[in-house]
Amino acid sequence: MGLLQSVKRTVPLEWKLAFHKRKTLPRDLALRVGNRLKGQPPLPPANLIFLVTGSESPDWFLDSGRTASQAIRALLAKHNLKIEQFSAVLDFGCGVGRIMRHWSSTRGPAWHGTDYNSQLIDWCREHLKFSQFNVNTLSGKLPYADKTFEFIYAYSVFTHLNEELQFFWIDELSRILKPGGYIYFTTHGDYYLHTLTPEEREQFQSGQPVIREQQESGSNFCAVFHPQQYVHETIARGFNVIDFVPGNDKGSSAHDVHLIQKPAILV
Repeated sequence: MGLLQSVKRTVPLEWKLAFHKRKTLPRDLALRVGNRLKGQPPLPPANLIFLVTGSESPDWFLDSGRTASQAIRALLAKHNLKIEQFSAVLDFGCGVGRIMRHWSSTRGPAWHGTDYNSQLIDWCREHLKFSQFNVNTLSGKLPYADKTFEFIYAYSVFTHLNEELQFFWIDELSRILKPGGYIYFTTHGDYYLHTLTPEEREQFQSGQPVIREQQESGSNFCAVFHPQQYVHETIARGFNVIDFVPGNDKGSSAHDVHLIQKPAILV
């Protein structure tokens, strides 16, 4: 082992992290300034970005949110739909507006976001004025009337809920969704098989979800992995499955993407 490598091994991790922050600070500041000069909504502080992405990088925050919004548009377009055509749209689990910010210049829908972290919602209310925001509880009704929305998306939400909460929230989202409306949501699917233990992999391949740290539901500490068939037969029960896009490292997301539709009421 060379001298440089030996020295690196003796440097405390917190020193390395501090050095990395200082190293990236000029680039991050330039990104924040450039973002405002372009007339875009401000970027959240690093600590709030970390809460929703696991990274303090504003670059990653912007890119991942933009990619997710583009993926939503692309899947809708595949079925001759445009987000502008919906009268009301809900970002369920909106966090600190990672995806929501990219709709700021999109005209048509009434925009709404909800999250159970009040700190994130406070920031959204102050800086994303084009949308209305609410704080929800982990397992309580949302403050919206029945049949309010035509489109709801939930990016990386069902990936952090135990089964009981998954069932509760799909029913609650169905309640506030208009007949004929759509839900777009993501799950951890086959792409994540390599991250599972042999026992977990066997459970997953038998058609059952794998849930880690159930007691931490609602946070990133709880991680859920869903077989496709389970999602469509159990979570999406009562809905029409419109499309499914498996996660991969070549497309827009490693998450599986599901687009489901609430059946229209026959007159």
